[in-house]
Amino acid sequence: MAKRTGAGELAGVIVLGLLVILSMCRVCTSAEPAEWSRQGKADIFFVIQTLGGDEITSFDGLAVHETDDTMAFGGGIGMNATDHFYLNTELLFGSTDFVTTIPSIPGATSTMSPTIWQWNLNLDYNVLKGRLTPLVTGGVGLFGWSGDDAAEVNFSYNVGAGGRWDITDHIVLRVLYRMTWTKLEDTDESFQFGGVVASIAYMFK
Repeated sequence: MAKRTGAGELAGVIVLGLLVILSMCRVCTSAEPAEWSRQGKADIFFVIQTLGGDEITSFDGLAVHETDDTMAFGGGIGMNATDHFYLNTELLFGSTDFVTTIPSIPGATSTMSPTIWQWNLNLDYNVLKGRLTPLVTGGVGLFGWSGDDAAEVNFSYNVGAGGRWDITDHIVLRVLYRMTWTKLEDTDESFQFGGVVASIAYMFK
């Protein structure tokens, strides 16, 4: 079954455009004072993520499951192991409408509104050493659903790309497009959630 398209793909184009612009900023970063570095600095951050809806099947196509577009909010901590590698972990919470239909039975539809949460352990690679840089990221984690007397926690993984701006020695802005995959029990395929991730961090000296 084809994946849904829409706002998530538009957001992806926007972030990829940002990535291209940032990749052209070597001239800007070349003027950075030689003593400036993010290496060895930890931070805490607030994060917002959009999650584009998806549609999958279960029991060899007998049932169809659909989720709506939604948003998740949370926070995390990170450590700049080097000027290029940034290890971080985050916990986000949200909710969505989860609709199940059985196409072979007219009117066989049920709707739930589960709470969702995700915990991610991610590793970013900052392409440039300067304050403004494109980045790529990937990680693993857990994706949980709970509500209407049903609860489930499953493995998840993600990849993404975007940009990072160390606005000051303490304030850091990251914007990227990220794809997350997770599979529910008894489903034929994984849910694929794409969306924009924006975070603002306070970095300690």
